[in-house]
Amino acid sequence: MAGKRPREDDNDPSLPSPFSWLPDELVLQCLLHVPKTYDLNLSYVSKTLRSLVRSPELLRLRSSLPKNSIYVYFRGKKTLKPKQYWFTLRPIQSSKREIEYQLIPVSNFPSHPFMYNSSAVAVGSEIFFVGGLSEPSSDLWILDTRSGELAQGPSMKVARTCDSVVGVINGKIHMIGGCLNKKIQVEVYDPKKRSWTVGEGPDERFRLRLMTTQLTASLGWNVYSAETAKINVYNARQGGRLETVKMPSDVVWCMCVVADLLYVYYFREGLMWLDAKSKIWKRVVGVGCNDLKALDVKFHDAVMAEYNGKLAILWPEAEGNHLVKPKIRIRCALIALDWVGDGMRGRIEWSGTVAEMPDNYSFHKIFVVSG
Repeated sequence: MAGKRPREDDNDPSLPSPFSWLPDELVLQCLLHVPKTYDLNLSYVSKTLRSLVRSPELLRLRSSLPKNSIYVYFRGKKTLKPKQYWFTLRPIQSSKREIEYQLIPVSNFPSHPFMYNSSAVAVGSEIFFVGGLSEPSSDLWILDTRSGELAQGPSMKVARTCDSVVGVINGKIHMIGGCLNKKIQVEVYDPKKRSWTVGEGPDERFRLRLMTTQLTASLGWNVYSAETAKINVYNARQGGRLETVKMPSDVVWCMCVVADLLYVYYFREGLMWLDAKSKIWKRVVGVGCNDLKALDVKFHDAVMAEYNGKLAILWPEAEGNHLVKPKIRIRCALIALDWVGDGMRGRIEWSGTVAEMPDNYSFHKIFVVSG
């Protein structure tokens, strides 16, 4: 069982490790395909494995894995205790030998109220649920998407609400704001050390006044969060300095990072990307508002994320009438992005229906994981 220490008589250090004759580089590549929940077991096998499991190189390799898995969870509405339903986006081969996509149910993922009542972010192959919703909480829960196992992590020093902003910088989780403690505005969680430290906080209290939902994205040393008419930027490299980036319009529907570029879908301007050096928003050419409107994308209910280097947009579409029990179709568009000179060109590579759901399901969160 993961996390259970082997018997000492099964772990004689005088015996050679089965990996001792392999180069470290090859062993690290093997460890990439083992869920992190087994790190503790592996560390008892030999000193060599213990060193490799705890090495910064394995953490770097895990964080650099391609973002090739999307997990979406839906919240069941019209119930006193909302339940979460997990799905993952997968390619399938159609009868015409063409590649299509479907949302496949994930049966081994748990459902728990804290998943809805917390901030959440993915690092590598794990999803971290931190803090509370309206009630402050210092809890941390960790879901390993490769094994489906859920474990409680160490608590934060300060309880926080959903007013906090969560981001990932250099593989470490940054919880910013959402608390009344002015001395500890930022806490940083290191997944490798499994511990929290106090981070550099902005001069002013970091509290968002968001329009509808919390839109955040992490890129480089920065954590971006959308607010009315501007985007806040928390810069960890420059001592937690808080900056702002102007927006071309007041309404932002979706935000995500694809291949180290920040993309936002604006109500009027459509799909744009941020030139980080000049802090200027530029339109993605080739995929205009009319192209996406032709697909009837409901951006006010949509989610957007990276998928295998492409931009994936998922949105609900109602169907049925008063005589038939209504359902919702989940639609998806995959947009390939390429540089053209100093600009970005988009092309709708695939679009279609990926699932049908009961009408009481609603999008709640989307996660992009590696491996």
